Amino acid sequence: MIKLFPDPLSNAQLSDTEIASSLELLIREGIGEEPKSAFLSALHRRGETAAELAGFADVILNRGVKVTIERDSGSPLLELCGTGGDRAGFLNISTAAMFVAAGAGARVVKHGNRGVSSRCGSADVLEALGITLHIKPSSVASVLESAGCVFLLASDFHPMIATMAPLRRSLAAKGQMTIFNLLGPLLNPALPEAQLTGIFNPTQLRFYAEALGMLGRHAAWAVHGEGLQRDAGVDELSITGPSKVVAFRERNDDGPTLREFVIHPQELGFSTIESPELLLGGDAQSNALRIQSILSGQEIGPARDMIVLNAAAALHLAGIGRTLAESLLLAVESIASGEASRVLDRLRKSSKSHAVC
Repeated sequence: MIKLFPDPLSNAQLSDTEIASSLELLIREGIGEEPKSAFLSALHRRGETAAELAGFADVILNRGVKVTIERDSGSPLLELCGTGGDRAGFLNISTAAMFVAAGAGARVVKHGNRGVSSRCGSADVLEALGITLHIKPSSVASVLESAGCVFLLASDFHPMIATMAPLRRSLAAKGQMTIFNLLGPLLNPALPEAQLTGIFNPTQLRFYAEALGMLGRHAAWAVHGEGLQRDAGVDELSITGPSKVVAFRERNDDGPTLREFVIHPQELGFSTIESPELLLGGDAQSNALRIQSILSGQEIGPARDMIVLNAAAALHLAGIGRTLAESLLLAVESIASGEASRVLDRLRKSSKSHAVC
């Protein structure tokens, strides 16, 4: 039998050539699911390296639809997202935080897809909020300028990923984790300079932060928070307990640095949660209604607090707020002033006017 894929178990790290050829085989229709699944399973079992993660992302980005946005050294492009896969069932925290961060002056380019391992992904809830998902690639910069944020639907910008959708759904149905459970946050075609990414597995924080740096991020946090149960964390900064952070920052003088620390929500003024079930989400329509209620200031409580905390961290990475505590005040003001809600209104209008016909 001809061996198609390289053997990750006998190879400490796949070369760039092996990564590129493996991706070509994964999208080839004439090859059945079994060898593809075996390769991805072996790679995940051995453990992906930072270079492999960045290498897979780089090939997919180069094969994808390009996005052109004018750069502003004083206002970097910002991404905030999670890998998913924590099975916590929380409300769409990072999606709601996008509007809060944009309302405080950040330029947010969020990249995501429909839910695979959850009932409601970022694209699902944004669609329920009245956002047009399919926009022209040439209009991304215009939507960003008019709304303060923009959403890029992964399947529209990465045909290679779209081709592998049946394989990924089949693996997800079997509960099989692969490198594709980690790749999503690395595939933003706008190549943001600043990024906050939640990771479902705390052991992967360091190599994920390294991969973000390899892909050109100037400032990035890979984070993992405590969940409703201490043995089950979440791919967000959490207010239910401490969050682990590995921070990457590009330094012009001494080169890039990695720093590890813990964020304790009580030290930032967050109260102990008395009704943790309020963090849980539902389907797209119910999540959309709650996000609108939070952005308008009607709903307060743990879900709003968690959204504010994650927005504050993203703002801090984008240089908006000298400290996390200062960025937190700006995130709170974004909601209180009504600006976060107005960002949502602007994105509705602008995405509709730039929709793919």
